[in-house]
Amino acid sequence: MHLLLVRHGQSKNNILEAEHGAGKDFNSKRCVDPPLSDLGKLQAQLLGRRLGAQLRRSKQRVRLMCSSMTRALQTIQPLAEELQLPVTVHPDVHEVKGFYDTAGEGLAHGPGKEAIEQRFQGFDASLIPEGQGPETIAEAAARGMRIVETLQKWAETSSDEDVIVLVSHNDFLGLIGRLLLFPLAGNNVADIGAATEPEQLFKESYWPMNNTGISHFVLGVRPPAGAYQVNVYMLYWNRSDHLSEHQRSGVQLKNIGFTASAEWARAPCLPSSKLLPSNVPCCKARSERQLQSSSFDFSVHVNPKP
Repeated sequence: MHLLLVRHGQSKNNILEAEHGAGKDFNSKRCVDPPLSDLGKLQAQLLGRRLGAQLRRSKQRVRLMCSSMTRALQTIQPLAEELQLPVTVHPDVHEVKGFYDTAGEGLAHGPGKEAIEQRFQGFDASLIPEGQGPETIAEAAARGMRIVETLQKWAETSSDEDVIVLVSHNDFLGLIGRLLLFPLAGNNVADIGAATEPEQLFKESYWPMNNTGISHFVLGVRPPAGAYQVNVYMLYWNRSDHLSEHQRSGVQLKNIGFTASAEWARAPCLPSSKLLPSNVPCCKARSERQLQSSSFDFSVHVNPKP
């Protein structure tokens, strides 16, 4: 089973965190359930166009899922429209800490089933309780282990070439990736105790993702003799080649500790009018080659389970 973990597009909170970094200033201004920014909406459209093209011939084996947070719902919508597929809104894949307030907005809760299905046509929110709220870090850790167990069970009973596309959030996706690749990490996660912040879930390493970055795992495979006899393959983490450099966002360099935001790590941001047009023959050919070389063909059946 293919598992594509996708981070949501840029949200209004992401803009604030890029400006202020994590801490008091950010917390005083963040909102409980931010929508996508204008850039985030563009990222979602580009994700839908690219991933939709890759998955279209295999849509009968594709299952779309997302969290009940507005930014995730908005992000998966263009892909669902491209593929003409329904979306399952899953209660266990929202961001760590859930819907919580740090800016004095009052009672924190997310949209319920009726509100989601009214706004997002074709979305099945029947699993969503009315107004998901905040959670403890221990509850988030237990939720991560629960969703990994669910994914593993699906992989055991699915076709090799089934595809799950899950749009979620950076901390939670990092937790899922860690639990998939390092199952023993679950012992540490389960012993999180009195932790109060998401950062306490990640003591050895942290795996940031760009907004609409994609991470590709393969679960439940039966490798042929002589190949690596493992249960999980990670084919890539945080791929975002559906975006140009000036369309990327999401890795908060200030939170890593760079005082100058590591300007050297980013290519110059060119206005769109300065970018070479795709109808220039050499550029068009190069773009087509890049699309071919960076696309995984989900229409190919290999090594079907008996």
